[in-house]
Amino acid sequence: MRTVLALLLVLAAGLLAGPVRAGADKEGLPDGVELPVQVRIGLRVLDITEVKEVAGRARLSIEVTQRWTDPRRRFDPIQVGAARIDRVGDEAAQFIASIWTPGVAIDNQIGEPRSKTEAVSAYADGGIVLVERYEADFRVPINMSAFPFDRQKLPLSFSLPRYAKQDAMLVTTESDRLFSRIESKLSVIDWRPLDLSFFYDEAAGWNARSYSRLNVTVGIERLSERYLLRLFIPIVSTLAVSLFVLWIPGTAPKDHGGLVFSALLALAAISFTYEASFPGSISLNTPIAKIISLGYFYLVIVVLIDALLWKPRSDPASRFHELASGLRSHSRWALPSIMVIVCLALVVRGLPA
Repeated sequence: MRTVLALLLVLAAGLLAGPVRAGADKEGLPDGVELPVQVRIGLRVLDITEVKEVAGRARLSIEVTQRWTDPRRRFDPIQVGAARIDRVGDEAAQFIASIWTPGVAIDNQIGEPRSKTEAVSAYADGGIVLVERYEADFRVPINMSAFPFDRQKLPLSFSLPRYAKQDAMLVTTESDRLFSRIESKLSVIDWRPLDLSFFYDEAAGWNARSYSRLNVTVGIERLSERYLLRLFIPIVSTLAVSLFVLWIPGTAPKDHGGLVFSALLALAAISFTYEASFPGSISLNTPIAKIISLGYFYLVIVVLIDALLWKPRSDPASRFHELASGLRSHSRWALPSIMVIVCLALVVRGLPA
């Protein structure tokens, strides 16, 4: 009788305690921590290996540091012999798989990382520091309106897709921002690093709940001095044909037409060459594209004015001889000057502030 009673008491205690789930501490939010759980983010941009302007993609090698506190991970530093336990590689992966992690994701990442290494440190007070270093492709907006004087801000949008902001949120402190940086030398050619900036945001998720988001923008600047000879000198040389048309005396309009037609073909060839060598330089409405488009119009206007004024200007008996001569004299100064001013305005407008 006593044995049966003891068994019933044990069974009742088990029912009151509820079912025991393996890995319950791994799936649930940390106990004894004020909600929302704060997950601190630090970012180091180790390298930028590729920027595709037309596709709107960039390949970055980054190191993401996550910090949070989980009281369930506390241990006795005297018994262990250290206040911190570091794990790297496979040991770190096994430890991460056995504990609760916030599940930080980068929303604009494309596919899986090309390579990835992990390291984790567990502190005696329950602090966890997870460091992930990997290379991946990201969707980034590219604004070519100031090419080749443009500065780009490549965004990385960190989020917690598993938890609404009432449960967990991303933060960055002053120490995290001081730790975060972009390396001074990049593998991608014709770009120099600028800075990192952080700002908070929210994303709408399931059941109209708000989710925490932390946006980090990686600032880079194009080395515009490397493009001057390759971009502007061919355009200036081609448009200089108009000076021969306007200033060389004794040539007929048909000769001028041949020169201008050759210049138009040269501009078309330059456009295709630029787009092949510098993707997006023409197709994305850059200052270079605007200058070339204006160049077509400018050369046509030059040859039309020259043709219209040729006959009355060459015939002293014509009633419009003096008017045509005056217009010709002014146009040889006015047309090139207007073109130069407009082109300079486009270039100055594209210069970074």
